[in-house]
Amino acid sequence: MTVDAEPRDVRPKPWSWRLLWRLPLLMLHVLVGIPLTLLTFLPPFRHVPIAGMELHQYSHQLWARGMLRVFGIRLLCRGRLPAGPHLVVANHISWMDIVLLHALWPMWLVAKAEIRGWPLIGLLASLAGTLFIERGSEESRRRISRRMAALLKRGDRVGIFPEAGISGEAGVGRFHARLFAPAIRVQVPVVPVALRYIRDGEDLHDAVVFSKGEDFFVNLFRLLSQPACEGQLLIGSALRGQAGGRSDLARRARDIVDEYYHA
Repeated sequence: MTVDAEPRDVRPKPWSWRLLWRLPLLMLHVLVGIPLTLLTFLPPFRHVPIAGMELHQYSHQLWARGMLRVFGIRLLCRGRLPAGPHLVVANHISWMDIVLLHALWPMWLVAKAEIRGWPLIGLLASLAGTLFIERGSEESRRRISRRMAALLKRGDRVGIFPEAGISGEAGVGRFHARLFAPAIRVQVPVVPVALRYIRDGEDLHDAVVFSKGEDFFVNLFRLLSQPACEGQLLIGSALRGQAGGRSDLARRARDIVDEYYHA
């Protein structure tokens, strides 16, 4: 008879020697990097073309990628986003997912309104142009839906986490369909993206997700303390709404994200 080995605890300790250099780097990246990035959003510089995007987008992406490096997260992208406006839909594991998607391409992201009050991340999310939605409020959902449609019609990329929250369990949950409606209304494609954090071939869901009773600062220090890992973005083929409407579109997108997540 064989005995299953005890599962290895992949969660990093809340304090480690890595904080000695990562914490000062984080402060430098925030206190110096943010003002420099915001300068590129001013009218004289905003629309200057560089590397296939505008200067404010390029600096935003550069800042996000620098943030990942501070936390020891190597960005790995498989696939490419299509040109033109589209709705990015991704699974949700951590607040770091927001940084990961901005490192892929600076896009408008829909996030829960509570994030606006978080230290540091709330400020960063606001500066990045996050659309804050109040969960359980139909009025807020309609307002955000109209805003999403306007942005997509203007030619922007918009991203959502349609699981409507972070699950303590690894894997991809049900995709709620309501925020798929703006993509159908404006007739732009939906791009499914699987997010995962990997170290030595092992899924790090439990290492990055909020633990029970853990507040933001403890989670922040845990992430700063962890050994290097990969933040993977696995981009699927673009989908379009069909006769089944938004529910069918959400189901198809979820199936692709789930397949990529477990690949």
